[in-house]
Amino acid sequence: MATDNNTRTPMSKESRIRILPESLANQIAAGEVVQRPASLLKELVENSIDAGAERVEIDLESGGAARVQVVDDGHGMSEDDALLCLERHATSKIATDWDLGRVATLGFRGEALPSIAAVSKMTITTRRPGDPLGTEVRVEGGKLQRVTEMGAAPGTRVDVRSLFYNVPARRKFLKRKETELARCLEAANQAAMANPNVSFILRHGRRTLLDLDASGGVLTRAAQLVGEAAASHLLKIPRASSGSMTFSGWAGAPGLNRSTRGAQYLFVNGRPIRDRLFVHAAYAAYRSFMPVKRHPVFILFLDMPPEDVDVNVHPAKQEVRFRFASGVYDLVRESVAAVLGARPQSVRREFAHQGAGRAVQGAAAEQSAARTGSPTARPSAPALLGGGGYFGDRAAAGDFGVSAEGGSHEASQPASGAEAADSDPTESVSSPSESTASSPMERALQPPHPADPVVLSQCRYLGQWEECFLLFGAPQGLVFVDQHAAHERVLYNRFRDQFREGRVDSQACLVPEEVRLRPEEALSIEAHHEDLLRSGFELECAGPGEYRIRAVPALLADRDPAGAVRKIVEGLADMEQPVSFADLIDGIIAGMSCKGAVKAARPMRPEEVASLVEELEKTPGRWTCPHGRPVMLVMGDGPVRRRFLRS
Repeated sequence: MATDNNTRTPMSKESRIRILPESLANQIAAGEVVQRPASLLKELVENSIDAGAERVEIDLESGGAARVQVVDDGHGMSEDDALLCLERHATSKIATDWDLGRVATLGFRGEALPSIAAVSKMTITTRRPGDPLGTEVRVEGGKLQRVTEMGAAPGTRVDVRSLFYNVPARRKFLKRKETELARCLEAANQAAMANPNVSFILRHGRRTLLDLDASGGVLTRAAQLVGEAAASHLLKIPRASSGSMTFSGWAGAPGLNRSTRGAQYLFVNGRPIRDRLFVHAAYAAYRSFMPVKRHPVFILFLDMPPEDVDVNVHPAKQEVRFRFASGVYDLVRESVAAVLGARPQSVRREFAHQGAGRAVQGAAAEQSAARTGSPTARPSAPALLGGGGYFGDRAAAGDFGVSAEGGSHEASQPASGAEAADSDPTESVSSPSESTASSPMERALQPPHPADPVVLSQCRYLGQWEECFLLFGAPQGLVFVDQHAAHERVLYNRFRDQFREGRVDSQACLVPEEVRLRPEEALSIEAHHEDLLRSGFELECAGPGEYRIRAVPALLADRDPAGAVRKIVEGLADMEQPVSFADLIDGIIAGMSCKGAVKAARPMRPEEVASLVEELEKTPGRWTCPHGRPVMLVMGDGPVRRRFLRS
């Protein structure tokens, strides 16, 4: 190599860059694929599914650190293939770069088996159904020990022992066996949910932890994995399409929520994934239905042409990249939200209550008298009668009727201590459906079952209790309605629809408020200038980073306009997903609804209850208030009968 003696010194004969030994390179590569026992279990099970297995048996020891064995009845391998599968980048699933862009199998990299073999003691036993004998291959630390021809059952058995025995630096970072076992169970559950036509057995030592027969249906498999009681609260999402994408699945009713994300299943083309955009879209649909620090239950399937999704983003193949990310987000969010927000469908049933029957007959007589001009056409006092019909002076309900400005007549009054508790959106709410409720009463009070929804217009109003809860007699039992949560849901839906449809009345500020923004915040405001105008905000640039608030939505006129703008700016700055502007201001809308709703500790007249029931019946998604508190709970007659020894 020629050098310029005036400017360069002679190169040292000792090179600082070297080629790593193959064994060390394989261990480094294994670190990308095999992070813990659960990751190697996932790879082995995926190979079994790709091999057409109808039955998968898993055996674990010490949480998988001592042993992971996966046995399937798939198509098996020949001796040559059993040896080739241990070579880096050897695979039967892709051959050209065209195949790489249209991956339709779970495994395809050709890295899993050699990576696992590099950090364990592995034995592969396999036989194709038509072969008289099978093959056994033993590998330790990536080195082939022996190949034996032997009798074997059709299919493949992969037995992995002593994970990371030759990489102590990796082995010491494994968690307790209980933790590693939980991760292995999660991986097996994900594979089982994605393949309900395959039977799964998982044993840990001598204990059988999973024994799932091939069910052939997602809902049946869901009952096996999350329990029959929880599965009965799953709402079916009708198949929806957008372009070449189709979406379907099951969404848990809002009353079915958990303290962890363990009962969430997401699949793209049958592949279990953990995609932030996919999860964010589902959570956006639950935004106004879920209490803080609680997580929904869902099983969601997204199918699209393989070329529209990149599954080659991460070695573990759990993360994907969508070609049309915003289309995926909108399809998932809107489909789940449509199910949660659907009005309940219920067949009217006769409610055997003599008082209710007399009330209905009396109401019919009064209506008949009205048609004939009788002086008894109008009752002397308004009342909410059996069957939910309100007969009386409807004008009296105007005191409570929801106005376009969203206020009840109490909205402008100062909140008492009890009212302040109602308006705390960060209050932690426990799930009424949890089996670990702290008292029998909490277990007796449950949200209405999705298959048998409560329709208040078909119920008999019994009265107000503790000046907070409205009581109704229903075929399902005694119904408790939280008056604040119910009115809050009505207002929230009304305000939200106004914002999303651009029907927000704007009100000019008498004294424009000023707000100062950072340069990146100013850019986001400019980018969403039209959205702000449609939502009733008018901002005028007064200099670099300085804005004057000229007008705000009339709903926010007396509620800190500068604070509302700052919340929007912060939300825009934090947006990492294709969230719509309307979704972004949902938090502001929820706060407005909470402040405007009728408070607890406030007596309500029957005509006001009638007006609230009428509004609530027209409101989709009346599971919860916007902060996730239940609107209504039902106590069936079973607990009462048992306490009276009548069961």
